[in-house]
Amino acid sequence: MQKLKLVAIFCLIHFIASAQDNLDFQKIIGQVDTSEFFSSPDYYTWCSSVIKGEDGKYYMFYSRWSHGNRTDTDDPMNYIFNGFSGWNKYSEIACAVADKIDGPYKYVATILKSKGNNDWDKFTFHNPQIRKFKKTYYLYYISNSYDPTLFENDTKKTKDWKHWLQYNCTQKIGVVKANHIADFINGKYIKPKEPLMQPDNVKTFEVTTNPTVTQGHDGRYYMMFKSRKPNVGNMTFWMAVSDTPDGKFTIVSDVFTNADMACEDPCMWYDKKRKRYYAAVKYYSNSKKLVPQFGALALITSEDGVNWKGAQNPLISLRELKTKDGIIQLAHLERPFVYIDEKGQPAALFAAASIKEPSQGGEHPTADYNSFVVCFKLNENKK
Repeated sequence: MQKLKLVAIFCLIHFIASAQDNLDFQKIIGQVDTSEFFSSPDYYTWCSSVIKGEDGKYYMFYSRWSHGNRTDTDDPMNYIFNGFSGWNKYSEIACAVADKIDGPYKYVATILKSKGNNDWDKFTFHNPQIRKFKKTYYLYYISNSYDPTLFENDTKKTKDWKHWLQYNCTQKIGVVKANHIADFINGKYIKPKEPLMQPDNVKTFEVTTNPTVTQGHDGRYYMMFKSRKPNVGNMTFWMAVSDTPDGKFTIVSDVFTNADMACEDPCMWYDKKRKRYYAAVKYYSNSKKLVPQFGALALITSEDGVNWKGAQNPLISLRELKTKDGIIQLAHLERPFVYIDEKGQPAALFAAASIKEPSQGGEHPTADYNSFVVCFKLNENKK
């Protein structure tokens, strides 16, 4: 009997230890190699998501849109999409491949781009996140169309800002799926006609964006996304749950309504070892309540996937890169994506970055590194 009690106590201690919120990116994050930044001389490069394919290679799905002024004649106010602002109309989702997780990555194909139709996803394709659930690959993304009736009577907004929102506030979340990574590259994926998530005008309004999906502790699929809530200045994360990765998602909670905890760009996963959910996010507040810098990467957590809080060790990275030659200060470090290895643990962190403000700097990323994807290798054994 005494032996059974000791075994029970040991099991309880083991469970409590394994359920601890002890993930600390500051202890496992490494230096970055500037020679392996992923960028393109002709495109802004943003929003990366990486998965290991059946062939053992690593596939990066990312957003890109061309430099320069917009010359299309479909909109007399197309100038509002010049340069970096072009993401709201001209972004496309491309794929690059590498033999190693930290690269170098090489472009292989454009997966999703505007076809000029009148569907809900007429224009931009952005915020990709690639996942594999069971034997199927799912590529989540956002897209938009154009609604000239939005804000048309709002006299407080400038003409340009109103026009921008008539595109921006039609953003919805979609998903395409395929049996093999090569099917995405060859255009053999399944693309539903309707969006996966859109504002319901009851809880969520104007936009649904920043999707991240993971399979939870109960076998169901949890989506965190961003939308607007009435009478709240900042946008709010929302949690939704579905029985299938591409099924109907039902909203179950909102996350961090308080402006002091405002965040965006989540990447969520369920940590089986620690028995909790984590999400890497970009901190979107100057309050320093979560981490000490606006635009820094932060870690939030939940035991049930519904109720969230800042993690015990909330700082992932300040807006900087540590290299063998010193520290590079950044204008932006966002769109974090945490690659989870076969053991279910973080093995790499990808993020979009710029050293100078991309909307004000040179057009050529190799000159000023005005937009690129960086990979931080992670090592849980690192002390």
